[in-house]
Order: sequence, then C-alpha cells, then structure tokens
Amino acid sequence: MAESKCLQMIQTNFSLYGLVLPRELRVSLAKHLVKISEEERESWLTRIIELILAQNLNSPHVDAEHLKLAIEEWMEPTKLKDTETVFNVINGYDIPRIKYDISKKKFVIDNESLYSEAEYKSLIFKDRFEVLWYKTLRHKQFQFSKFEKQQMDKIDLIPIEYLLSELRMGNVCVMGMITQLTEDQYYLEDTSGTVKIDLTDTDFQDTFIMEGCIIIVNGIYKDNTLHVKTISFPPIELSESSRSDFGDSNTFGGPHNLSLKMSEKLQVHEETNQDGMIVFIAELWLDIPTVLQKFKTVLEGYMDYPPVAFVLCGHFLSFPTNVTSAQALITGFKNLVDMITNYEVIKESSKFVFVPGPQDLGSPNILPKPSLPKCIVEEVTKEIPNAIFTTNPCRIQYCTKEIVVLREDMLTKMCRNALRFPKEENFFKHFAKAIISQSHLTPVPLQVVPIYWKYNHALQIFPTPDLIVIADNFESYTTNHSDCYVINPGMFSKNNFSFQAYVPAINQVQDCQLPSDTDVS
Repeated sequence: MAESKCLQMIQTNFSLYGLVLPRELRVSLAKHLVKISEEERESWLTRIIELILAQNLNSPHVDAEHLKLAIEEWMEPTKLKDTETVFNVINGYDIPRIKYDISKKKFVIDNESLYSEAEYKSLIFKDRFEVLWYKTLRHKQFQFSKFEKQQMDKIDLIPIEYLLSELRMGNVCVMGMITQLTEDQYYLEDTSGTVKIDLTDTDFQDTFIMEGCIIIVNGIYKDNTLHVKTISFPPIELSESSRSDFGDSNTFGGPHNLSLKMSEKLQVHEETNQDGMIVFIAELWLDIPTVLQKFKTVLEGYMDYPPVAFVLCGHFLSFPTNVTSAQALITGFKNLVDMITNYEVIKESSKFVFVPGPQDLGSPNILPKPSLPKCIVEEVTKEIPNAIFTTNPCRIQYCTKEIVVLREDMLTKMCRNALRFPKEENFFKHFAKAIISQSHLTPVPLQVVPIYWKYNHALQIFPTPDLIVIADNFESYTTNHSDCYVINPGMFSKNNFSFQAYVPAINQVQDCQLPSDTDVS
C-alpha cells in the first residue's frame, strides 16, 4: 500500500516538472522513497528531481543513469565527481565556440564544425561582430519597447546597409569594425556593407581605439561619407547577465559538461582553502643561472605554504630561437627539474603550468600556439607528474574561478596601432576596458597578431572570466574592470624579478618582487 502511494507521488511530481520516468525506474525509486519518513518524502523527491534537472537533459525522458547519478549525489553531497575538478588547465584547441542563435534569440554553444578551412577566415570578424552586435542590442540603452512612453534616451543602432540603401541623411548611430581599406583612409565595416568615415573632428572620448576594433560611432552621413562626431566601445555586459543564456552549460571548457562556476561543493572547497594561491611568472630564462637562482628563492619562500600552481610563461630562453635552442632548453629544464625536486612538498602539492612565449621553440608565432615539443619536455613530465605543458593562450579553472592566460605583448602592440592615445596616461585601465568590451584578447588586425582561422574563438572572452593574465613585455600592473581583474606579472628576468600571486578565496592579486642584489647578465 505504502509503495503504491509512493509510486503515485513519484508520477505526479515528475509530471509537474515535465519529466517522463519509465515504470521500472518508478518502482526502483519507490523502494528508496518508502524508507523515508512520510513528512520528508515530498522534499526528498523534489531534491532528487532538482539533481536530475541539473544534469542538462537533452529530452524529458529520464534514464537509469540520470536517476543513479542523482541518488549518488544526494547520498554523498560533498563528494566531487570525476569531472568536477578543483584545478584544470584547458588548452586553446579545446575551448567551446559561442555564437548567437537568431531563432532562439540568445547565445548558445556551437558544437558543429561544418565549415571548410577557407571559410574560417571570413568568419573570424563576422563572429566577432555578431557577438558584440547582439550583445549591444539587448543593452537597455538600445532596446525599444512598445510599452514605454518616454524613449528619448534610447539609441537607434542601424546597419550600414540601411545607411547606404535608404540614403539616410543627418545624425546616425552605426556599429562596425574600423579598417583601413586604402592608405590613410578609414572605413567602418559590418556584415552588410562598408562606409567611408571622416575622423577629422571626432571626439574619441578618452578611449583606446585601434584599427580592427568594433566600435559604435555617432555622426552625420552626407556626400557618401560618415562624418564621425563621437566614438565609443560597445557596452560591456556583466558576466552574470551573459551566463543567463547558457543555463548550466559549460562555456569555459574542461571535462565537466556543466559549468563549475556555480558549484556549491567547489565553492566550499575554495573558501576553506584561504591560503591557496596561483603564482604567475613570465620570462623565466632557463639558460641564465642567476634567473634560476632567483626562482629557487621563490620556491623557498613558498615552502611552508605551497601554492595551488605556478604558471610559468615563456620565453624560456634569453636569446631568439636558433640551432642551439633545443639543447639549451633540454639542459635548462633539467636544471629546473633538479631544483624543484629539492622541494618535495612543493613538488607534490603544486601544479607547474608552462605557457610558451611568441619566440619559444616548436611552432610559428600564430595563436593559439601549441605547447612546447614533447621531445624537449619529456624528462620534466617524467620527473614532475604535476607538470602541465599547455598552449598559448590557455584557460585555468580553479574551483569556481575562471582564469585566462595569454603570453603576448598586447599592450605594446595596441599602443603602436592606436588611432589616438587616451589623454589619461593610465594605459592599463584603458587596455582592460578595450579587451573586455571587445570580448576578445587580440582586437587588432591579423597582420599585427596572427591567429589560426579555425581557432579564433580560443581568444574570445565571453562570458567575461574572473581573471585575465596578459604576460606582456611591460611593467607589472593590476587593474579591474567590470568585476574582472586584468593583470601583467611583468617580465621576471627583466623587471627586477617581479611576479604576481592570485588568491582565489578572497579574489585578490598580490604584487611580488625579489630583492635585486645581483644583475642578470
């Protein structure tokens, strides 16, 4: 009798949530439910259904595996699943591609790969533009509503095609990529057309604008030219707003099929490990004894509290690649391994993530740059199991925090290609705003920073992560924009042995530097 009542309760509750549970599974679940006290059955069953729904079902039909995982989760709520990793490094070739689905009117993860290689080149800027276009259109400043009487403060953003076909004169607002199709003449380009622009009397609004950026311009269109009055970046969308499109889907990458950003178990782990930190060091020259000695000092400083990880960015040699580079790297990594093995606690506790620099051995300087060749690093991985050689850029997930790492002289290159420098000399703040508003790590032409066409999405930063590390040949800096830290640890071998440490539990960046008692030769 009790079991029959439980079967009815299961049928009713699953139907309320739009789920279909086969009869044999209802019988199996009823055997668990009958053991629960009557007053707790309803809440227990609701919790099981919630755990099933959290698995991102492809259809309303629940199978045995879904039910098994939900019951296991309920029985051991603090136990992490195999794919619920505390620390995970995602290389540039495994990052999911995001696109806007017009029919669903939201951003989705694109798992299809139907394009031929040649088509990827045209898709690079099309994809960049569409992400920013649809993200901008849903910003309140650009949304028109039939139910609002006062809409004077709204902005009507029009495609270039409308501008040209309707011969719209007067003041207009247009969004497009700024490009130089002919020498010394700039144009604005979107997916529908191109229009010549005149920047003679333009107010750049203290913004870091480069060729290759997607911008919003306001100006007057006449004589087949758009005379620009003001230029601005597309509005920035907070990470929480962006994630609402994807639900529980994993947009960051990694083995888990659901986003770990909201994992309660990982949140608890993160908060309990208050001293856990990730150390970022760039330009670690393995062929210079003085630099290795300084890194040894860093290891000694962290002996009592080993970091979660050391993220070591290239270049790993002090000289450009030549015929001696391979042997120099092998010798340098051997010396590094010998040094790390002297600190057993760190060797066992900390991960060592190696991100190649633009001139490091192995492949041309095209992003994403593959990891260092296996023939160079096989001894390292053999002696230090926690060593991870990854791509440039890469992503790091630590508990609920999302971190993006790029080793490229981006600030330097953006300064060289800027149309106009901001009046305020804090370039770091303007740089952070530029890459976050563009939702891309390298918002410049391909001739400035080459990218493999097929993997342009590996440099996309949408939704915005918690931390962006740009290891640049520039002084160390830390800035924050839209709840995202953008940092540069500085060149360890050049900038007085400076580096940075990130503490995820308190979301804090620490600037570190060793005493410069010896010059690097």
